[in-house]
Amino acid sequence: MTDLTLTLEAFALNARVNEFLLDHLTPDDLSVSDGRGGMTVARMLSHMGASRGGWLLEMAPEFAASTLALTGGTDPWRWHTTDPARLRAMLRVGDEAALQAVRAYAASGTPFADPHGVGTFHTRPALFLTYMTVHDAGHRGQIVTLLRHAGASSERLDALEAAWAIWRHPLSLSEETA
Repeated sequence: MTDLTLTLEAFALNARVNEFLLDHLTPDDLSVSDGRGGMTVARMLSHMGASRGGWLLEMAPEFAASTLALTGGTDPWRWHTTDPARLRAMLRVGDEAALQAVRAYAASGTPFADPHGVGTFHTRPALFLTYMTVHDAGHRGQIVTLLRHAGASSERLDALEAAWAIWRHPLSLSEETA
């Protein structure tokens, strides 16, 4: 079996950073966009959360039920909400579903399915968690950039930068996953 310790710890820290961001956004922030047809902050957060279920539908559908329950059965790639509580719930449920799938597939040695030939982490399921961490980081950067362009104060942007401390001072994995 693959040692997942560092991957699981990094994914748990990513979840904490997502929570930090959600804790620091205002309702007005959720409607911020680039004004040129790009995603709003709420749509980016919706995409971040629902993408876990979207990928799981492709490669490990038996683990996608909890995310589909939150979308009301809607295709996760099309799901969207502006409700902070639902955004938070989708990120949490998606993270848990992703963790369960990766643990199960890594333990069994079975590769993820790749029905459409899109490269669904079939050689090393744990890479899915790394992919989601990098994916989220990219969107978090976009969100902060949108807030900057929308006129967020330097103090507010500095406060968002405090999320980096989560990576530098992590709790032990046992505390994170308890």
